[in-house]
Amino acid sequence: MTRLVGAVDIGASKTLVAVRALPIAEWPVGVKVVRFATPRSPSECTDRISEALTALANDASGELVAVGCGTPGPLNRDLGLVLHSPNQGWHDVSIGPRIAEMLEVPVLIDDDGRAGALGEARLGAAAGADPMVYITVGTGIGSGVVVGGHLVHGSHGVAGEVGHLVVHPRGPRCSCGNRGCVEVYAGGDGLERRALATWRGTRRPDGIPAPRTATEVFAAARHGDPRARRLVGEAVHALAFAIAAVSATIDPMVIVIGGSLGLAQRGVVNRAVRAARLLCINEGGVGPRAVPASLGGESVLAGAALLGQDAAGTLR
Repeated sequence: MTRLVGAVDIGASKTLVAVRALPIAEWPVGVKVVRFATPRSPSECTDRISEALTALANDASGELVAVGCGTPGPLNRDLGLVLHSPNQGWHDVSIGPRIAEMLEVPVLIDDDGRAGALGEARLGAAAGADPMVYITVGTGIGSGVVVGGHLVHGSHGVAGEVGHLVVHPRGPRCSCGNRGCVEVYAGGDGLERRALATWRGTRRPDGIPAPRTATEVFAAARHGDPRARRLVGEAVHALAFAIAAVSATIDPMVIVIGGSLGLAQRGVVNRAVRAARLLCINEGGVGPRAVPASLGGESVLAGAALLGQDAAGTLR
């Protein structure tokens, strides 16, 4: 029977689930993926994940031997514990152990940004690039660093957390508790909150409905709305700050940009990359090089599958 690993990407708004046969050498187009809105209840979330993995394994006529999971943190990876996920309102949630108990297989979890980095480093846009950095721009700002083919976690598990670098100490409050983080300005949730604060009514002075989502803010900026252009300009500056920071500290061969907004707003990302080149040293005229995630919206899922493969290796 084919040995399978489960891959899980728990996002703030949606969860993706897939299975892959071992060994994993590529992430082909058209992998069957189950998608559902992420439940606010952790137990409901793990129930849905377990049901999806069981169904996918049955459809593939294989044996599920391990699961990898990318999820927002901070985490205790050793215990499989989500310590605090502000966007989901989770505290001390045993994601890994719950899935492991239901499916009776080992489960390895990691931060979703790091899982995305692993996927792009081994199977995507950064294959052969060392070191590399992955930055996901979506509901929040996540990131991961891969050196020598391995994820860098740091001594406290927060290596590469550029989304929570403080750009403006007196800026808006971030979900992490600080003020003025990159995520406040460039993340989807942050932009939505700033849009509500900028357009307090339901309509702009010209009668057009006021932007309420990050996508609507970007669209309004493209159409010349001065307030939207200011918000987007601040998002560009914050993202440039994050890119410059990882460039100065890691000096990566490539920075891969993923996430729903990062992939959809390529013009904004390109502006941020150009601005970042002015914020850090460009030795030999070579500044930060950024490319879109080649795995699209499945970078984290692919990385989770690789985590599952690592977990399966413990069974040998």
